[in-house]
Amino acid sequence: MSDPTKRELERELAALKHQLEGAPDTGPTDVTVEWRDAAPEARPTGIAYDPETATLTYDLWAAQRECLAALTGGEADLVACLAGYGSGKSILGARWLLAQALTHPGSRFLAMGVDFTKARDSTFRILFDQLPGERTAMVTRAHNGPETSPVVADYTRSANRLTLTNDATIILGAADSWSRYAGDEFGAIWLDEPSHYEPDLHDLLEMLGSRLRGVAGPHVQCWTLTGNGYNDAWEILGQRQDSTGDPIGLELEVVRASTLDNPYLDPGTRERFERQYADTDREDQALRGGFAAAQGLVYSGFSRDRHVLPHAAAVDRAGDSWRVYGYDAGWDDPRVCLELGKTSYEQLVVLDAFYESESHLEDVRAWLDDNDKPAGTIYCDHEPAQIDKLNRAGYPAEAATKDLDEGIAEVRKRLEADGNLDVGTKEKVILTIGGMPNCTHISSSTGETRRAGEPSRDEPAAAEKPAVGLLISERCQPLIR
Repeated sequence: MSDPTKRELERELAALKHQLEGAPDTGPTDVTVEWRDAAPEARPTGIAYDPETATLTYDLWAAQRECLAALTGGEADLVACLAGYGSGKSILGARWLLAQALTHPGSRFLAMGVDFTKARDSTFRILFDQLPGERTAMVTRAHNGPETSPVVADYTRSANRLTLTNDATIILGAADSWSRYAGDEFGAIWLDEPSHYEPDLHDLLEMLGSRLRGVAGPHVQCWTLTGNGYNDAWEILGQRQDSTGDPIGLELEVVRASTLDNPYLDPGTRERFERQYADTDREDQALRGGFAAAQGLVYSGFSRDRHVLPHAAAVDRAGDSWRVYGYDAGWDDPRVCLELGKTSYEQLVVLDAFYESESHLEDVRAWLDDNDKPAGTIYCDHEPAQIDKLNRAGYPAEAATKDLDEGIAEVRKRLEADGNLDVGTKEKVILTIGGMPNCTHISSSTGETRRAGEPSRDEPAAAEKPAVGLLISERCQPLIR
């Protein structure tokens, strides 16, 4: 007997598929989801499923329950669970989204991670792990874990689509390709770790908000995240502002959760987290559900290539017609005085920095004198005695407006590109007088002169750098290291 041909095998597979599709669905179409208080010792997984009554029960600890109350309250457009590492925030997001899908038959929902590679090993795995059943999170060539769950009808890996037995669908998405969801409609959306999304989170928020329509569901977004510095997530959740600085225009509710309060963390892990992050600059972010500098980088939009200049170029751009200085007494930290100039394009340029530990105000005055710094107002800490000393020494000084959040927001905006050409690549047209009649030449920022239309030797002809509102001299190493 000869082996079947490829075409014969394809026909047999098609017939088998047809038979399977026509087979009656034995999975429950009406699943009840209940919630109860956490009992980690009695129920370590926090999940129970009764196949006879088709009842799925999830356990929640206090902060998770507070998030659930906000999500089901009917007032918020977006609820954020802002929590430390290992707090169970993603578990809450996954369980909430599954509950919405199970109670809204035939509807559509979206679960989004950072990108498909990261989401596959974190966001999607956590989602699958909250399904009732055994080994539901294991996905290999031989084992399609989600389909072993009694509430799952199909998991199509190639389409990143999870279909439940009530015909509700959960689309598994990624923020690095979010435009593919612009034409879809969803009953609810879960974003996992949006503080790490690379695209503009403001644009993503606007697009997703417009997709919450057309199908059944609470039409709410749930964000589960740990802070990641002063980025778009901080601007949206911490400042309640859009990308222009205006009020966000949505009803937001932020629930903060502490890692140390999670009863499902084993004591060893809890103690290790506390040893690692307690009493550090990152404690509020890593453990308490706040925002802090990400790994020493306060501004995620800062780039050496884009913002740092050779000192001579920084001085040349700023000139010496305008100066202001910022002075911080330091107290337990180094004493700092920054010199700022301004370009003809209204860009601020940090030209120089006094940055010394165990120093005094007299050292700052000596730095100003010895370096023959141009005159300008010194904006200071609210310390009247030091302001008075500077004024009596001939330096105009006044108390600065101290608002950390407003200051961070202003610096973030100045670090962003405004869509214009960078001053360093902006060229001025010079009509040559003599030598080469009727010829227009271009003078670039490097001093090179060439005919119009010819590529530069030093600067790419095709790609111009966008302008930014804040530049920094390479001399200011304490600010950029």
